[in-house]
Amino acid sequence: MSGQSGFQLKKGGPEVYELCWVQAQMGRAAQELVETTGVASGHRVLDVACGTGVVARTAAVRTGTSEFVTGTDVSAEMLEAAARFAGNSGFQEISWVECDAAHLPLADAAFDVVLCQQGLQFMPDKAGAMAEMARVLKPGGKLGLSVWKTRSALGSAFATVLDAHFGEGTTAPWEMVYSLGNRDGLHALAEGAGFHDAHVVLDVKFARYPDTEAFITGALAGSPLAGTLADLPEPEYKTLIGKIVAELAEYHDDAGLAVPSQCLTLMARK
Repeated sequence: MSGQSGFQLKKGGPEVYELCWVQAQMGRAAQELVETTGVASGHRVLDVACGTGVVARTAAVRTGTSEFVTGTDVSAEMLEAAARFAGNSGFQEISWVECDAAHLPLADAAFDVVLCQQGLQFMPDKAGAMAEMARVLKPGGKLGLSVWKTRSALGSAFATVLDAHFGEGTTAPWEMVYSLGNRDGLHALAEGAGFHDAHVVLDVKFARYPDTEAFITGALAGSPLAGTLADLPEPEYKTLIGKIVAELAEYHDDAGLAVPSQCLTLMARK
């Protein structure tokens, strides 16, 4: 996750992110990204903008040894949490590096696979970050990168309720989440960084959670409005949560919340 985006999680954020987003959506998405990119035993893997490290942990399962996996992020808090979560999962040897994605302090041609799940759209220097991902890949190495295509029903529910309550445009900065949701733009970035055989796939990732209110509460606790919401009187806060839950009434199945999000995944070779 980008530390310059406004979406940097606040106090207690990494734990909230793991319990909320990783459980609901990002864990399964990480498995799909790692599998689609073809991470295999013996591969050296880099997870760029690793956040709490779910992609790195998932890759470590497939490489056969966590010492072959490295995660980078601009946030020291996120990396501390990533190391803790990885250690608790038996992946103590994953390396964690604090750095900007456009300036990776890593050797040329050091990795077989570079992964970046929902991070590139937040980076100020996207072209620079892509160039660095290409630089650290071995010749023939593979890139797997995902971004959200467009605002989901969840994003629409947040915008409808929060803009009405706090003022029009309150959630406008959140549109950065979808700022790279363009297939041609991804191809242009890949070509500009020197990648070959670029291929973009559109699919849908579901956010699934058994308790809708708990999920919304957790998602907002990791949002740019976390501090503002935390200061609201309890009745007012609960009313807002209830309105967002109501906006999502049709996005349920028998297991609970089920909200689709369109995702673009770019695969390319060095």
